[in-house]
Amino acid sequence: MPAPATSIAAALSHGSTLRVGRGETPSWTSMKGLQNVEWPDRMPADLDVTHQASPGATEENKPGLLPAVDWTQEMLLDAGSDGDTALTELNVRDSTTGEKELHLVEITVGTGVNKKQVTCMGYLKDYKPVGALKGVIMMRATWRLMATVANAA
Repeated sequence: MPAPATSIAAALSHGSTLRVGRGETPSWTSMKGLQNVEWPDRMPADLDVTHQASPGATEENKPGLLPAVDWTQEMLLDAGSDGDTALTELNVRDSTTGEKELHLVEITVGTGVNKKQVTCMGYLKDYKPVGALKGVIMMRATWRLMATVANAA
């Protein structure tokens, strides 16, 4: 007897990835232990273009620039891993300029033909431990994401 069919071809998010790319020709580092990967909220502001002859006496809008946004990802602590080391380094300000290193952030939700992927330029705002007393240690990384440099969504 064949398995029952579903009404849609739902895809699992298992296998989602997060990578940071550093350097002129990026050297990529993958993060491990991701929890609930969520797409960055990049809705443009609405610009009012209403004028005296707007049709139907209705406001008119057009999309503005995409905003720079804060985006947070939680992951299991994997102390000393390549990902933990990279994020620890990216969380430090330059001792001369006081700035943080700009780098690429690649977010992939799903796998194969069903994956959605975006790569943005950004900087790590914070990387810190969080967790419940009876739970595992989680790390919370928060980026400021700016320009989208690649989009396969």
